[in-house]
Amino acid sequence: MASAGALAVLVAATAAAQDAPKGDGGASSHVATEKTGLGCAGGGGRLAKCTESVRVTTEREVSVSVRVPALPTKACQATLTTAYEQRNTVARVQGTIETADCAACSGDYTIVVRVRDESGETQSLEFSGSWQRADDKPVTFTTDYPIGENVDLVAVRSTGLRCACADASSASAVEK
Repeated sequence: MASAGALAVLVAATAAAQDAPKGDGGASSHVATEKTGLGCAGGGGRLAKCTESVRVTTEREVSVSVRVPALPTKACQATLTTAYEQRNTVARVQGTIETADCAACSGDYTIVVRVRDESGETQSLEFSGSWQRADDKPVTFTTDYPIGENVDLVAVRSTGLRCACADASSASAVEK
């Protein structure tokens, strides 16, 4: 797919260069000529061994815009299970993300950590995360989230879990 995009840019640039005005139409261009030659052996004439080459290069600045269509995706159903523990000033969260809809997929989620401070007040801390996988194996992670000093970890939960299949054709193959 990437090579098709590169080919489209090359074709568009070539077409734009050919369609560009030949005069001084405001576009910046540069022409360079390089001439190299070797002296003639044998004094010149028809049988002389002379070589001469002329190389002309033309450069023109061309702007090309290419719109790449979005890859087809399908939302998938994912589940996120967590286990957590307090380790001094961090909450260590171990998680597993599983999907049954499609193999290659990615997504994001939010981890909400509730802590209680010395005065007994609770507060929620939110942390964003993302994931990606190329096969049908569960995604596992272990992350330490900072919770501050002199607090007790009350609870950890996940929210806003989103999942998208990376390849719509593999998603439809799973559905069949």
